[in-house]
Amino acid sequence: MIIDQINNSPFVTKEFLELVLQLDSAENTQSQHDFFSVKEGTIKCKGSRDFIDYRPSLKISSQILEELNCSSISLDSLHFDQVREIAESFSSNSIKISKSDQVVNLVLPDSYEDYINELPRKKKHELKRKKTRFEKKYPEAELKESKDDEIFNIFVELHKTSEGDKGTFMEDNVVSFFRELLGTKGWKIYYLEIKNEIAACCFVFEDKVGSYLYNSSKNKTFNEVNPGIMIIDKIIEKLINENYSFFDFLKGTERYKFDLGGTSTQLYDIEINL
Repeated sequence: MIIDQINNSPFVTKEFLELVLQLDSAENTQSQHDFFSVKEGTIKCKGSRDFIDYRPSLKISSQILEELNCSSISLDSLHFDQVREIAESFSSNSIKISKSDQVVNLVLPDSYEDYINELPRKKKHELKRKKTRFEKKYPEAELKESKDDEIFNIFVELHKTSEGDKGTFMEDNVVSFFRELLGTKGWKIYYLEIKNEIAACCFVFEDKVGSYLYNSSKNKTFNEVNPGIMIIDKIIEKLINENYSFFDFLKGTERYKFDLGGTSTQLYDIEINL
């Protein structure tokens, strides 16, 4: 169930939230608590939504607001069950709930063969076509994983070659953030190696149940064989073979996530004025 993935994700831990705070100096002007911040009489989510895919489940009452001298709540990126729990505590107040981001998740079946067969006909055909072309040209391609600086640096450099906003994302402070993340438990980089070159990378958090795809990069040299799709397909196959339950693509509705069988879940923002 998606709410379990939220509550067990790395994004709801104090350790992760403290790292995210280092990215935004403006956050330091707020009063910080374990899982939320307070600014100008409003309880807010801790850390930028741009770096946090799921939010902690907060138990906020009128008593807490009074103790913190707050008159409003403004939270983002919440699952409907989290929104409902908060709203029920303030049913007599002014509440505004709006749709925000979506997350995309893949529940993993018992076998890789089942995974392929459960894809819609057109998507199954397209994935098989890409796999055949890739494996014919690069039969020696291998999925590997690492926490080493060398692989991390390649991940960053490939990321900087991306088009659009993604290509300018890896500023120095963001690189430092990702480097610290990689040094903590559960975080690692999957990479697709072809003839001693790295064709694609996936920066993930993985526990004993599933894997969360936090970021990715690819080598344009291999664009003709869709390295970004191929690495995720190989990760999915590995996870299924090792009896994992899910592969979470996290925020964003990019087409490839649905092409690989993902389904979306709506997240919400909530604002409450007392």
